[in-house]
Amino acid sequence: MRRVEIGRIGRWWLLTVGLIAATALPALAQEGGEQSDTVSGQAEPDPASPSRALIWTGAGEQGLSQAFPDAAVWLELEEGERALGLFYPETRLPAQGAVLALADQGETAASGLVGAIARALAARGWAVLTLGLEAPSPVLERILAGRSAAPDPDPGGEAGAESVMIDVMEAEIPDNLEARYRSRVSGALAAGLAELVERGYESPALLGIGRAGIHVTESVLEGANASALIWVAPRFYPADQEELPERLGSLDTALLHLHPAGPERGNPGWNAGERLLRAGVPGYQRQPVPWFSPPSEALGDAIASRIAAWLESR
Repeated sequence: MRRVEIGRIGRWWLLTVGLIAATALPALAQEGGEQSDTVSGQAEPDPASPSRALIWTGAGEQGLSQAFPDAAVWLELEEGERALGLFYPETRLPAQGAVLALADQGETAASGLVGAIARALAARGWAVLTLGLEAPSPVLERILAGRSAAPDPDPGGEAGAESVMIDVMEAEIPDNLEARYRSRVSGALAAGLAELVERGYESPALLGIGRAGIHVTESVLEGANASALIWVAPRFYPADQEELPERLGSLDTALLHLHPAGPERGNPGWNAGERLLRAGVPGYQRQPVPWFSPPSEALGDAIASRIAAWLESR
């Protein structure tokens, strides 16, 4: 009799567990699906979003603001947008002035060479505000570089459909893509200069690394109140490089061009420098600097030493 009761209890226990599992599993599956969707959404933003087609938001601003809470400066741009800068106050007195430094394309306000240069300049008495430079999307990169799309060997496949979509975007809104990208960078530079002036630094110098060279140049040509213009290993897009000598012909701002030492005949910066020298651009100086990749703290110190000496000699 007792064995029968134990058997019944065992069957009832198994039935109860089964009912609980049957009730809980769908809910767990749904919750898991929602979590999976959330994670997937974070890892792969909606490609249909218009902003994703224009610029890769790879400046890491939110993470930087948390990593450098004392240095982070949020700059207010147009249409409610913001850009993050990092402020490095001068650590040696008397203060010499200020520099607004724009990082190379795809670098943040702290990564690459810009952070090393900023720290080294701050140690020499110069306050520095650094800004990151977002990398353009592949579509916009092709527009800026002036490259035409290669014919797709499989226009009916998935890659072909993507290529057709890109080509249509390029044909329909290239000017808008480029204008929006350049406008955002220009707005960030203007806000950065205003921030330094508000902190008491009159007429800061503008510094651009690599691809940032053209953006700081545009800012000066558009009337930015900058005391000097500095290029560090500049790389210009073909259209920008072609127009530089003529556009800089009436430049009344001193320009320092730091280029990697050694053979440079194939370097876009070399070509631009030679043409600027031949054109007799006023205030243009060109100096070689040691160079190696990836950049290190030592390289940043060597470049900052050249910049500080040139600024203080003017």
